[in-house]
Amino acid sequence: MSAVSPRLTPDAAASGFANSSPSFSNVGQVQFLQALPRADIDQGLTKIATLMRGPTRIPTQAAAELAADWLYASCERATKLGGWRRPHISSTEAGEVVFEWWRGARNLTLYFSDDGAEYIQVWGPDMENEMISGPLNNWSFSNVWLWLQS
Repeated sequence: MSAVSPRLTPDAAASGFANSSPSFSNVGQVQFLQALPRADIDQGLTKIATLMRGPTRIPTQAAAELAADWLYASCERATKLGGWRRPHISSTEAGEVVFEWWRGARNLTLYFSDDGAEYIQVWGPDMENEMISGPLNNWSFSNVWLWLQS
């Protein structure tokens, strides 16, 4: 992960991300789930809960809650942009929750920790010229999702 301090950036102007990035009310989640792949959300939340019960590599509560919020947010945003696919969900020994997507040589990884969220996009093995990382927010997710789909 990069040395950039991961922080969510408020984006109240973006529809679907009311009251900053990416919080949802219960009412919004119910309406949101009707339009999105309910099974993907359910399986993702189940995977996060399973990671919390595991004997090793247990994510922190804050990381799990942030990841759950971003599961909704990323599904909503990716559905609007096109090409939603359920992420591979895992955890790290540092207590982070990790979402990963692959498309050919391209990889998009999102890390959720007590300190916030960060993305890494990879298109080759050269860390200097074929990888970029930064703080995860609404705009960075949109940009890297479109990059992954292109």
